[in-house]
Amino acid sequence: MKEGLAKTFVQGVAFCLASLTLALAGGTIPIAGMFFGLLTPLPLILLSLRQGRVIALLGVFAVGICLTGLLGIGYAGVFYIEFGLPAIVLAEAIRRQWTPEASVAVGSLAVIAGGLVGLFILAWDAGTSILDLLKYRLDIAVREAMELYGKAGISPDEVGPLLGSSEEVRRFLLTTSPGLFIVAALFSTSVNFFLARRGSAHDTAPVGWKSGSAWRVPDQLVWIFIGSAALLLSGLPIAKEIGFNGLLVMMTLYLLQGLAIATFWIRRLRLSPLMGLLGVVLLFLQPLLLLLVALVGLFDMWVVFRRHSLPGSPGA
Repeated sequence: MKEGLAKTFVQGVAFCLASLTLALAGGTIPIAGMFFGLLTPLPLILLSLRQGRVIALLGVFAVGICLTGLLGIGYAGVFYIEFGLPAIVLAEAIRRQWTPEASVAVGSLAVIAGGLVGLFILAWDAGTSILDLLKYRLDIAVREAMELYGKAGISPDEVGPLLGSSEEVRRFLLTTSPGLFIVAALFSTSVNFFLARRGSAHDTAPVGWKSGSAWRVPDQLVWIFIGSAALLLSGLPIAKEIGFNGLLVMMTLYLLQGLAIATFWIRRLRLSPLMGLLGVVLLFLQPLLLLLVALVGLFDMWVVFRRHSLPGSPGA
């Protein structure tokens, strides 16, 4: 009995430390830390699935307390809203065996709603508007990026033009911030969901539970894609901004569908996991491949690339 309790305690502490490490990496390491930070909810989701909801809630609270002591209460608030809440939601989605589409949708909504609440609280505390707060944060991000370029050994002559274009970069990021925020929520939620489901005891799902390779965007959403493209081509300033943000979100959804199709054929052809890993690396090294995969996802509603059933367990 004591050995079982000790094992459970050690496992819980390990999951909490893993989440804390990922959160610290996201808050302190430039650029690369962002990718580690996206995985912050993953250990907490696994903790909930393996040791229950109460232990997971205590773990989320403990990690937030540690972040308060190490980075300040502001980082802890961001952690609770951006990572703790989605971890609880995604763990519940896996426990209840929701479809991937429903799970990612609900998890993303939790991230977006939490982010908006966090922005409102920060803006209210600073006595300013959300728009002014975003501008201030973007100014800090651009300035830190310029400092990072300088530390990387880039000459002042090269940094000068970059600094001169910082206003354009800030304006572009401010314009696309709604779409980029939703895109980040979709990617973070989907990655954590599928990794957690594979790493949990719920991998052996019943036949009725759709696998990740069966991910499919509802056909009706193509009208949002078409409408966004029409707004972008309208030439009207506000309409163009709405259209561009809409296309960002829709192309992300179709990218996820394209990745599901790629996963389908990797399993269908029984290729090694190394091939899948190399494919992911190529996607990040060559952005045009991302566009190609997204287009495959878009045209799947007409071409139907997944025509044959998969061998093996459908829960992977």
